[in-house]
Amino acid sequence: DGGIAAAQAGHDVVMAPGSHTYLDHYQSLDTAHEPLAIGGFLPLDTVYSYDPVPDTLTAAEARHILGAQAQLWTEYVPDPKQAEYMAFPRLCALAEVVWTPSGRKAFPDFAARLGTHLRRLAILDVNYRRP
Repeated sequence: DGGIAAAQAGHDVVMAPGSHTYLDHYQSLDTAHEPLAIGGFLPLDTVYSYDPVPDTLTAAEARHILGAQAQLWTEYVPDPKQAEYMAFPRLCALAEVVWTPSGRKAFPDFAARLGTHLRRLAILDVNYRRP
């Protein structure tokens, strides 16, 4: 809501709602088998469904939305490998959200291409959650 109000007031905004961009939330409802998280549930498809430019904005107001960012607070993250696990592959989804026009986005297409991203992450020794 704050980002929308700022854009409506003519200020540039980077959107960061907890509902779609807080990567310190669980990736699964099976929290017993997930690393400790601050709470909440944020699955991959929810991240992908995010549109940083709300329909409530006029075209002039929408120009003030510069993009979006992910948050990963580390109160419950003891080391870099767990930070990687919390971020990926959701960060792949958010990257596509902010770089792809909403009319060209489709979760099934993203899911089909995600395997390529995951192979790259594995080669780079990035710890990611297997979808």
